[in-house]
This record gives sequence, C-alpha cells and structure tokens, in this order.
Amino acid sequence: MSKEFICIVCPNSCRITVQSEQKGNLNIQGAQCKKGEEFVENEIKNPLRIFTGSIRCKNGDYELVSVKTSKPVPKRLMQEIAQQIKSSEVKAPVEIGQVLVANIFDLKVDLVATRKVKLIKQK
Repeated sequence: MSKEFICIVCPNSCRITVQSEQKGNLNIQGAQCKKGEEFVENEIKNPLRIFTGSIRCKNGDYELVSVKTSKPVPKRLMQEIAQQIKSSEVKAPVEIGQVLVANIFDLKVDLVATRKVKLIKQK
C-alpha cells in the first residue's frame, strides 16, 4: 500500500510518500525533517485532531457558545464527542478559555469556550 501526505507541521509542507512493508514497517520518503516522519506515523497509527463545536447556552446573549478541545483527540472519537455535547447545556456567563467539560472521555483533555457569552437579566 502506498499513500501520500502533505505535512502540516512546519512551513516546508513536504510531500511525503509512505509504503507499508511486510511486518508492519513503514517506508517513509520525502520528509525534510524528523517532524514530518513523526507526523506521518501518527496519521497512520493514531490520527489526532482538535475538536471544534458548539454547546447550548442558557440565559446568555448568545444561544450557543463555541468550544474546542484543549489538546488534539483521537480522530475516531470526534462523532462521540459531538454526540455528548449535543445534549449538553451551560449557563451564562461564559468566559473565553473557561473549561465547560473537564476530562472528556477520560482523555485528560478539556472542552473550553472560545467565545464570551454575557448573562442577560431575566425579567
């Protein structure tokens, strides 16, 4: 199997070709630095991404607050994280950087607010 990647770790944007060899070894060609090789290995074995989304916000000047994970999470868990926050709700006020869901799925990764939401006064 042969697959091509464009490395996104540094400005070089190397075109890296990977061939799987017998015994699970990888033949990586085209990386101009060690970071590129590590990037491709991670993309094949355990791809990670920053999750971004929104959570409903009660009593705020916005109905939704945008969120992201504090660190990259396994790509395979993106749908599960989305399902979990779909049924979640937070209360205003919310500050940028505020942890809204701590240690999601026991990954030692928090879901943090990326938008400020002010509390609106109830009549």
